[in-house]
Amino acid sequence: MPILSLDQDVGCQLPDTEFIISTTFNALCPQPHTPTPPTTEYNMSNISASELREKYTHFRILVIGRANAGKTTLLRRVCNTNEDPCIYDGKKKALRGIHDINRPFMFASNPQFIFHDSPGFEAGDESQFIKVQSFIEERARATDCNEQLHAIWFCLKLDKARFMLDLEKRFFAEDHFGNAPVIAILTKFDDLITQVYDIRLDYNKNCKNAETKRKELEASLFHCKSPPRAGIYVEDLHNDHGNHQEQVEVLIKKTAESLDDLSLKMLFVSIQQNNLELCIEYAVKYVPFLESEIKMWEVSCLSGGLR
Repeated sequence: MPILSLDQDVGCQLPDTEFIISTTFNALCPQPHTPTPPTTEYNMSNISASELREKYTHFRILVIGRANAGKTTLLRRVCNTNEDPCIYDGKKKALRGIHDINRPFMFASNPQFIFHDSPGFEAGDESQFIKVQSFIEERARATDCNEQLHAIWFCLKLDKARFMLDLEKRFFAEDHFGNAPVIAILTKFDDLITQVYDIRLDYNKNCKNAETKRKELEASLFHCKSPPRAGIYVEDLHNDHGNHQEQVEVLIKKTAESLDDLSLKMLFVSIQQNNLELCIEYAVKYVPFLESEIKMWEVSCLSGGLR
């Protein structure tokens, strides 16, 4: 499957959807007799299943990355689909055209994920940098939580010659508005193996050298003034017979761990379709500490994760 750019001309029809919880929590996972308090402190008061549904209808992610960073391939794996994304205007009408950071898009297979695409900061184009920063600030100031930005996935191709451009370094050197965590996704580790390949060495040694180089590039990122909240690396996502499912599960878990808002955590793990075990884990860990009315909590990931 070829790696496609997020600026591809696409369009499709997508029905209106809302956050639907479909399977009883008790049927999925019995309540423990002696629950262990969560290790992270949360404001657990006044949270109920109905309030969660009313508060959030979808999870909004900004995806940043240069061309050929593998963004579309990654998002297709996250949404378990080979379809093209649907671009929507303010009236939720499917459109064809170039993706714009202010025009959301989604996949019909999982419409509760809403994505925004930034083409990255190519060739020192400061206008794109300013546009991204303005978008993050605008979404941070939104009073409607469904219009807010919930997470940022920053895709960086593992390129030993030009891992981070000047404006990308600047992004991680400045503070950002709002609480949306930044998760760095280092893509195409398989390409990095090719870049460092030495014909005098066997494959395992070349892989070890590529791993050493990856750690070096990763360290340069996390030593920035405003480093990402978390980071992962991925490889060979275009291969239908590879371990892309396991790699996406790591991304889902790292993103969930980076979220400070419990309602967002529960929403995120319930709508993702890659890690059912994580959905059950979060339900067991946090649901017993909600109000008594949530005892019949229903989790949508069961129907989504077992498709």
